[in-house]
Amino acid sequence: MNLRSQLRALLIRAAVLVRADEAALRIQCRRARGVVVAIHETPAVFEGQFRAQLEWASRHFAISSLNTFIQRLRAPGGDPESKPPVLFTFDDGRESNCRVAAPLLESFGGRGVFFIVPAFAECSPSKAFDFYRMRIDPHAAPSDENGKDWKPMTSAQIAELAARGHAIGNHTLTHSRLAGLPPEELEHEIADSARKLESWTNQPVESFAWTFGWDSVDASALRVIQRHHKFCFAPCAGTIDFDRGLPTIFWRREIEVNYPPAEYRFLYSGLADPWWSTRRWHLRKMLQLSNANQT
Repeated sequence: MNLRSQLRALLIRAAVLVRADEAALRIQCRRARGVVVAIHETPAVFEGQFRAQLEWASRHFAISSLNTFIQRLRAPGGDPESKPPVLFTFDDGRESNCRVAAPLLESFGGRGVFFIVPAFAECSPSKAFDFYRMRIDPHAAPSDENGKDWKPMTSAQIAELAARGHAIGNHTLTHSRLAGLPPEELEHEIADSARKLESWTNQPVESFAWTFGWDSVDASALRVIQRHHKFCFAPCAGTIDFDRGLPTIFWRREIEVNYPPAEYRFLYSGLADPWWSTRRWHLRKMLQLSNANQT
């Protein structure tokens, strides 16, 4: 465990000890702040842990769909006693997201946003792990083939999810870092990817989530994203304030299904969000630059 992980674990233990996470969660819910959760792997071995997390989340939030989340943002009034919504999103398009995560969400009355990498979905079984190692998880080793959750959804499974009411989002064509790409490559990674997903689902692809870290995008990429999508999701933690209307960027808290209860409760509470405040500020400035260049 590195120093950062040790400090994180110490902070979580301290917050639990003094019940700061419980207090922060109550304040967040009282202020009607919605949450978007980012998840990657959802293998069957963690199905029970994910169910337990969803059961806990349902006691504090209303597990929603993209449509109901957006409707709440556009009409922030309503019952002040109602629970704020939580929207679950899944990156990369793993088969386990379809087989494990989607049915679990449906059992709680929710629907997810599944951010798909079309080139990954089109891989043959013999090529999929190599694509995963090269494009999605560069830190994976050849020996991880039996331990990692790397199998992709097929285009048929993606279309089935859309038919069941889940939202299909764009996660670039080949899981590329967008910062610094020339205009023609940005169009290929963003626009061509959206068109392919739309051809599979027969539905518009309104949502986009860029890959890797918060700084793997630039103003040029944001311009292309905004041109082809209504909603942009960032790998950067924060809450959605329903008194401020529809945001330009949706902040997402990464809360994986294998996190222990103390850790996921700490992250849902928002106590880790201040760590991301400078990053959110930089992304807002970048977005302003993108909008200025479009006018």
